[in-house]
Amino acid sequence: MLIYLLSRSESLYTTKRIFQAGINGKHNIRVINYMECDLLVEHGEYKVIYENEELITPDFVIPRIGSSVTFYGCTVVRHFQMMGSKVLNKPEGILNSRDKFRSLQLMVQGGIPIPKTFFSNDLYYAEQMVKDHLGYPFIMKVLEGTQGQGVFLVKNEQEAEALIDEHVSKKTRVILQEFISEFSGKDIRVIVVYGKVVATMMRQAKEGDFRSNIHAGGRGLIVELTAEEEQIAINSLSVLGLDMGGVDILRSDKGPMVIEVNSSPGFEGIEGVTKIPVAEMMMESIEQNF
Repeated sequence: MLIYLLSRSESLYTTKRIFQAGINGKHNIRVINYMECDLLVEHGEYKVIYENEELITPDFVIPRIGSSVTFYGCTVVRHFQMMGSKVLNKPEGILNSRDKFRSLQLMVQGGIPIPKTFFSNDLYYAEQMVKDHLGYPFIMKVLEGTQGQGVFLVKNEQEAEALIDEHVSKKTRVILQEFISEFSGKDIRVIVVYGKVVATMMRQAKEGDFRSNIHAGGRGLIVELTAEEEQIAINSLSVLGLDMGGVDILRSDKGPMVIEVNSSPGFEGIEGVTKIPVAEMMMESIEQNF
């Protein structure tokens, strides 16, 4: 198979692992920086020009699209798709996962449990909504944030007023979410590929922090999923239209809840903790579903 791995850097851990898994599988795999792809429609044909070269149509495209360049990245993925290539994660699924509130809307529609969440264009009634529905403390998330950045634990009215005013003045879009105190500082990351759980770990925040992300200083631990959690993870990707992704789950007193789905999850933390070769398992699934 000719595979294009869309990534902005060949040196990233996950990019290197997927590339090596492709080589091990005896595929012709090439890393393409999607931000340097020029897209052309000519005489009813779709073409991609890369470094002054017209790329031949690949059999398969694996997108690793950064959150800050989602729009252009998805446009490139769609172009390859219209050229006739199969893709791991269609652009619509990536866009669904990147819009945090839209992803929550779709998951609720699909019967996936989530924490109580508030979103508004102007946040004028935000403090009242917190008092009436969320309570203190609560979580504030910047919609474009990743890897634990732009996530705040708001403990009281004074902090809420200051943060809300700050984000209103910057015109930053945020969501406010119920704080699950019984699972504070922890979450469960589940990697799902083509409807199958391939790896899972619990992420534990460093002392004094509530963010469990490895990039924020958290650590990974071995964890076993319940049957309910496994099905929730699989269903979450299905309702968002994703073939592959990372699902983040909290264990609340009301049962498991999904807080986020990542369409381009990193493999470094979960491979290091579980010793499961996620990249090779993903490549095997691609081969089986091609």
